[in-house]
Amino acid sequence: MRNKSILLIAVIFAGVATALFLVIGITPLSISAYIVALIGIAALYCGTTYAHSNTESYPWIAAIPARLWQYLATASIISVSLILAESLLDWSLQLQWFYLIHIILAVIFFVPLILMQSGKEIIEQRGEKVHQKVATLRFMQMDAESLISKYPEHENDLRQVADALRYSDPMSHPSIEVFEEQIQGGIHEMNDIDTPERIPERCSALLRQIADRNLRVKMMK
Repeated sequence: MRNKSILLIAVIFAGVATALFLVIGITPLSISAYIVALIGIAALYCGTTYAHSNTESYPWIAAIPARLWQYLATASIISVSLILAESLLDWSLQLQWFYLIHIILAVIFFVPLILMQSGKEIIEQRGEKVHQKVATLRFMQMDAESLISKYPEHENDLRQVADALRYSDPMSHPSIEVFEEQIQGGIHEMNDIDTPERIPERCSALLRQIADRNLRVKMMK
């Protein structure tokens, strides 16, 4: 239904442009202006359809229809002004200058969209990395908390480990991954430990490792 509505709007715009083209005198300038208007309408339709089919990228994607609306409106105002000047003032702009104006206008409006798309991809990649780093710490925290139900007599020590992970900065340098793997391995080892009475000792070692990891993260920022 949404795509049909967008198509209907594009058809209405194309119909209005065609009606105006039939009313004004047919000249090389008016024919060029009509073609430019159809190109703008087609771009608006394609851009709006693309935006509606990629709503997960909002708000970046919302700028595409808005920018194309601005382009179509600006291009139409310029074309209408030149056609009126030709009809009322008997002054006609050479076609090469007309095309140059619209090419420059297209560059002004479309280049920022291309740059914005590149920026969006970089931001989304960065967001994915942040999500992975946050997930790594949260999984370690969950593993530590799950041990509390298995060794309730050591809840205090295990809770300290879980809290230390909860308040750790997830944004670490790739070189820190080896320390995180050691922490994760230490937590997993306690799951099948043969001597539960050593859990407090293991928790103390883990707390030192987490503190060391957090200090390294802080120093690298």
